[in-house]
Amino acid sequence: MKKALIIIGVALGIILVALVVAGFYIINTNLAMEHRGQDIEGSYKEMKEKYPEMIPWLDSMQATGGLKDSTLLREGDTKVHYYYAYAPQPTGKTAVICHGYTDNAIRMFMIARIYNQVYGYNIIVPDMPHAGYSEPNHISMGYYESQIARKLAASAQNIFGNDTTKVEIAVHGISMGAATTLMTVGDDAVDKELNIKCAVADCSYTSCWDEFSQEITNSYGIPPFPLLYVADLACDIKNGWCFHDASPLEAVKSSSIPTLFIHGGSDTFVPTSMVYTLYDAKTKGDKELWIGKDSEHALSYFDHKDEYIEKTREFLNKYMD
Repeated sequence: MKKALIIIGVALGIILVALVVAGFYIINTNLAMEHRGQDIEGSYKEMKEKYPEMIPWLDSMQATGGLKDSTLLREGDTKVHYYYAYAPQPTGKTAVICHGYTDNAIRMFMIARIYNQVYGYNIIVPDMPHAGYSEPNHISMGYYESQIARKLAASAQNIFGNDTTKVEIAVHGISMGAATTLMTVGDDAVDKELNIKCAVADCSYTSCWDEFSQEITNSYGIPPFPLLYVADLACDIKNGWCFHDASPLEAVKSSSIPTLFIHGGSDTFVPTSMVYTLYDAKTKGDKELWIGKDSEHALSYFDHKDEYIEKTREFLNKYMD
């Protein structure tokens, strides 16, 4: 009997150690890995091939020095790089544009071009931590990224504002950038202080936990318990946040900021059903919903460029003075 208990104890210990190792492996390979968003040259090449309409704007901005860059410091003195550009005509209208998972600022230039060239906005486009020119750290699925977006909104007042021009902010993000957007505008007092007027969230997940849960099931054919729970604990120990902390769903429940929800009708990576959950959860303030017909994840603009531009323009015009 004693020998059997020892064997069981050893087996359980081995299983526990294996789970802990697997949990840290998951967060390291999904949140702190090398990825395409760290490839600057490759990002430019891919975006120019995929979105040729942005090339004349980008070439002109780079040739004239219109596309500038700077950095801000986040907690721990980690540097976050961002691009910014003034509107063609002086204005306080400014867009903070947030990129997705394993992307970078360059991979949002197709949206930046629309805001700057078509809508006539000032733009700020950050490389979030562990992407682009920002210092390596880890991806936090919108948790720390939303704090950075708020800092950039505050910086916009100094960059674009003056005695006669008050900056007003629209926040626009795709995928994880959409989750970042929704968490950026989840506090009405902060939104008022930063003069955030509206948000556009294109294919956000409901929460990091929900997204990882469905991915671990779909990709590996295993249930979330116990591995995801261990990975969540590992993330808290190593990075200081839990998967439930990155929750656009909780943010929209308290947000009064007018929000345009966009989602691809054939999205399976972030299931289309999630946008309906987010939309229904927002009970304060105006909201609109547009589904990109037959579009897969983060491809609503690629598939429906003209409609995307007009839907977003119509929405912005209601709230940006």
